[in-house]
Amino acid sequence: MRARERQGAAALRAVGAEPRAEYRAHQLTVADRTVPIAAPWLAIDHDAADELDDRVYRGLVDALGVRLRYSDRALHAVGEPHDLVARIVFDILEQVRCEAQVPDSLDGVRDNIEHAFRAWCARQNITDSALGLLLYTVMHMARSRMVHPLQNEFIEDTIESTRANISPVIGTGLRHLKANTDDQIEYAYHARGVAEAIAEMVDEQGGGEMVAGAEKVATQLFIPPDWTEDPPEGDGEMPGAGSDLDRVDERSLDEVGGYHVFTREHDVEHMGASLYPEAKRRELREHLDEEIAAQAVSVFTLARRFQRLLTGLERDGWSHGQEEGVLDAARLSQIVANPAQRQIFQRERYRITCPAVVSFLIDNSGSMKRQRHETVTVLVDTLARALDLAGATSEILGFTTNAWNGGEPLREWRRAMEPDDPGRLAELSHIVYKDADTPWKRSRLSTASMMRTQHFREGVDGEAIAWAYRRLLDRPEPKKLLLIVSDGAPMEAATINANGEAFLEAHLANVVHRIERDPRVDIGAIAIDQPVDDFFSRSVDLDLTGTLTLASYRVLERLFL
Repeated sequence: MRARERQGAAALRAVGAEPRAEYRAHQLTVADRTVPIAAPWLAIDHDAADELDDRVYRGLVDALGVRLRYSDRALHAVGEPHDLVARIVFDILEQVRCEAQVPDSLDGVRDNIEHAFRAWCARQNITDSALGLLLYTVMHMARSRMVHPLQNEFIEDTIESTRANISPVIGTGLRHLKANTDDQIEYAYHARGVAEAIAEMVDEQGGGEMVAGAEKVATQLFIPPDWTEDPPEGDGEMPGAGSDLDRVDERSLDEVGGYHVFTREHDVEHMGASLYPEAKRRELREHLDEEIAAQAVSVFTLARRFQRLLTGLERDGWSHGQEEGVLDAARLSQIVANPAQRQIFQRERYRITCPAVVSFLIDNSGSMKRQRHETVTVLVDTLARALDLAGATSEILGFTTNAWNGGEPLREWRRAMEPDDPGRLAELSHIVYKDADTPWKRSRLSTASMMRTQHFREGVDGEAIAWAYRRLLDRPEPKKLLLIVSDGAPMEAATINANGEAFLEAHLANVVHRIERDPRVDIGAIAIDQPVDDFFSRSVDLDLTGTLTLASYRVLERLFL
């Protein structure tokens, strides 16, 4: 049994991207601290643990792994309600959100989790109690909306009556959950509303018997005994979109994992328009437009696809004179004048928007000269134009160095008698070809600079990704996507010679790992010729040897849908 636990722990660490995670005696810990999870389908009966088949066991482990990967535990603790029933529902909904986040690239993980869930449904007994049946119904309603449609007639019959009773109460909240699975803060706000509504129903309808039974039900779930005590963070307000509770300290990314820099004095940030004279950029733009026209891909078709991918709802005032909704105090006098008048309510009005920003970060190292940089430019420029038409925001960034083999930092290090472990010895050059506030039409000459490679030298990927990530955090759009286009591992000769081959690669891996744990930003990569899945959990290999097709432009869907 312990051998299987060790294998499960290894899989959990890989899926969860958490090297400190451990799984022992059916308990999940991180850095020797228990991680309490109340989702009942993750419970393991100690007496029946040995009877679980390997795929069910792997599904349980994978489900715990995705919880570690996609949920910020500190943020979740801040939002926990005080009421025990509400806390259980709130935790169940967070587990559902994490399972809904599993990308297509991890379809095996997703299938394992679904298999384990169905196996639990076949053997569960929590529906024997009224509270258990209520929780069972809520979890099926949430999972069928966000993870996998419910296709079991027996379960349908079991929850039919309870679902009919609670749908008017939590139906709207569940719709908001589905729309915000990639935003833990916004999701938690609505999940807490659903959880507290369920707790209120238990209090009103079940009386003391159901409330008294809540702790018994809780101890039957996958949680430690002390989980039923008050949450350590208290019953505070759920933070909003502008919360100071940062999932990742973006300021520390440049030093994560012991990474350090000899000097930053020679680092520069350029605008793409400053790289080459205007006449040259116009010539490059003409060539770029010719290349785009040869691809035979409709930018309008792409724009419509992006609208479906990135569409959201935005509050747009109130609709008054409704027969149900929130009571409108300004219309109360109508009841006095006409007691039959029922149009005294108001409802929030929403409009469809595309509230997203996509940042393209392009590797401008010398090796990209050989890897069809012109085709990359065609791809990214077309994607940016389509996003613009879809109503989304985009920016195009590049990264390289100002000099080959270190430049001035290397010379300063040598003048300092070459101290050991100097850190990064390069002059970074970060390039803004198109900023997020500039429409595609006004940036056409600037982005054309990517067609020329005189400024392509070496690449320090980790710091470039941290720079692009910080720029995204300054944006107001709620949905933020960071897409890196790279041809492999970072390479800067002076830094590697002085610090070892793993120095830059380790920093890149650490930066990406930290950002992947931040629900505010989705990060993925396009690999050109060389795979990058050693660094990125979400990546696609793109063959740019021929004409780009519509499939080539579906990278955003493949990575982030």
